[in-house]
Amino acid sequence: MKVAVAMSVYKNDNPIYLEKAIKSILNQTYKNIHLYIEVDGVISPQLYQCLSSFISCSNISINFNSDCKGLAFRLNNIIDKVIFDGGYSYIARMDADDISRLDRIEKQVIFMQTHKDISVVGSDVLEIDEDDNFLFYKKMHCDHEIIVRDIIKKCPINHPSAFFKISSFYIVRYNSTLKNTQDYYLWIDFIYNNLKISNINEPLLKFRVNRDFYSRRGFDKAINDVKSRIYALRKLNCYSLRNIFHILMLFFLRVSPTVIKKIAYNRLR
Repeated sequence: MKVAVAMSVYKNDNPIYLEKAIKSILNQTYKNIHLYIEVDGVISPQLYQCLSSFISCSNISINFNSDCKGLAFRLNNIIDKVIFDGGYSYIARMDADDISRLDRIEKQVIFMQTHKDISVVGSDVLEIDEDDNFLFYKKMHCDHEIIVRDIIKKCPINHPSAFFKISSFYIVRYNSTLKNTQDYYLWIDFIYNNLKISNINEPLLKFRVNRDFYSRRGFDKAINDVKSRIYALRKLNCYSLRNIFHILMLFFLRVSPTVIKKIAYNRLR
């Protein structure tokens, strides 16, 4: 079973984190992997140097782009290339600042082979700070029915931990017009198209939380989050007082001062 790994890199990524992210994929216990990297726009010399050090690797394809189109657009680029190249059974997501556990891909391949009804599987994550120090264990729902029930309250998958059946992308794709929340819209489209979602309750990824994680979740992000939940209400016809309450709470938390957002995130995630 051949696995493609999809990663997008842009100018604000950290070359030290990027190197760790790439090496965590190259050193996987599961070896039938090819890493596709799309560079979204002009990047720093340091990032270019980091990427250039991997160009000679036979299991990495790096494509440099002068224009900045956003994460969803670049992920769709990779999906198109993977389908065109052929021979792949799965596509795994990876961010440029996170670290995959070395048996992550192996665990997810085994899970998919033994759970044929699942179209995408994520995992629990260990949240880490900028110095790789442990912050929090984030546990996810694994039962599809519970995921659907709580879809307004909780994003069902940690996006960089996602592992897809390639056949899923013949039915749904990322919305390339979105600059954030693109993963949430994708999960809604999965559910709408009866594509089942699950998680492995093991921390297969270290998810990096930067210092500006809370402060950058301001008004624009709040509006986008509310729009994404309204999309879910309409698409899945899941109108209820409970869900409307969660949407209102989400908006007020997003526009709250950073200290309140941090407390709420730590308690509610």
